[in-house]
Amino acid sequence: MIPNKYKKYIWQDKTKAIKGHLSYQLNLKSFGGGKTFYNTFLEAKLELDKILSLEKKKLEDSDTWSIKDLLGDFPSQDMMYEWDQRIKNNDPLRTFYYKEYKNMKGGKPLPDYFDSYKSIFEAILSINIGGKTVGQIKPRDLTVEHCETYILPTLINSGKKGKRSYRTVKDMRSIFNKLMSFGKSRNCLSQNPMLDAEFVKPIVVDEPPVEKLSTDFIHEIQQNLPKSMTLPFRFACATGLRAGEQRALTWDKIDFEMFEVTVSKGAKLKVVINDEIVKDGVGKVKSSTSNRVVPITASVMKNLKELYIKQGRPDKTHYVFGTKYNTMVGRSHWKEQLQKVVSKISDKHMRWHDLRHYYASKMLEYYGNDLWTVSNLMGHSDISITQKTYGHWMQDIARKQKLRNDMAQINF
Repeated sequence: MIPNKYKKYIWQDKTKAIKGHLSYQLNLKSFGGGKTFYNTFLEAKLELDKILSLEKKKLEDSDTWSIKDLLGDFPSQDMMYEWDQRIKNNDPLRTFYYKEYKNMKGGKPLPDYFDSYKSIFEAILSINIGGKTVGQIKPRDLTVEHCETYILPTLINSGKKGKRSYRTVKDMRSIFNKLMSFGKSRNCLSQNPMLDAEFVKPIVVDEPPVEKLSTDFIHEIQQNLPKSMTLPFRFACATGLRAGEQRALTWDKIDFEMFEVTVSKGAKLKVVINDEIVKDGVGKVKSSTSNRVVPITASVMKNLKELYIKQGRPDKTHYVFGTKYNTMVGRSHWKEQLQKVVSKISDKHMRWHDLRHYYASKMLEYYGNDLWTVSNLMGHSDISITQKTYGHWMQDIARKQKLRNDMAQINF
């Protein structure tokens, strides 16, 4: 018979006991651990008493903890054992992130999300409040005013491109809120200040409209590019593929007879393959609507056929624009080569992604107000993205078309 005070943590599997297996299960989920089996109740009890003693000492010491100490104690070591073994890095911030993100999203998180979340915590912990950083402050000394005046504005304004989206900030706030709630369970604070902190939805400042590149400028760039860059450049202009989609493109996705390219995968900074983290690998495209078929012009297809023959008619899984070792071309190679040429002929700063915008401009000129077709060719997740990004071009195209029609009616 197991005493009542232990029933919360220890129970006996009678089926296992009959078979002579380890039958007493010690459940340490409350402390961030997993399940362990023992032969006898006494063995399980001794282990539990040891853990309860450590937990009691932690509670006694918690009055001196800083927020950084609290983060380091977050219960996750056994719970995240699988990830800790794979990453071989028992970083408490990392394990805290994995536990919370997994709970939020209901599944195993992808490792490449961690770096952005880690940067948020580092930014928060380094904020100066009254001569101390947030990391140095005791949880019980953190106030609602601190959260509203310092922490939440930092979450909003510390993104790589300035302001973060409302949804992202909500996720960040949720995770820091959970840390404070954990602090309350550790008697580090009596009330979680994040619960009462007012979160004002950030005002999104519209980005400047996308600049439309002229055909003459594109031709000038092409004439000055190294020979090895000519076809990747022309292909980008003629298909509008994202750089990652083009880098990951293999010959099995090129249909020489139908003059089409099928887009179904893209280059990723990090992917998980067979439980291993692979840098610069190939994964799914950006969204489900990014899976698409894009027509190719006859002249570009002719050049692709020539390239295919030049490569010795390789296996269909061979990269179209890969290196001689059949690896993907580097993430920044095309962009650097492009900017090197652009700098010589103009004062513009140009990205490889701008070639995708050029493709969009040509499709809008051709299809006019058929926004649905253009959106599909671009692989946008929603037609409103196409409207928001290129709406000013559409108005310009409509004005020019109206002017041409009007001029045709005027007799001089």
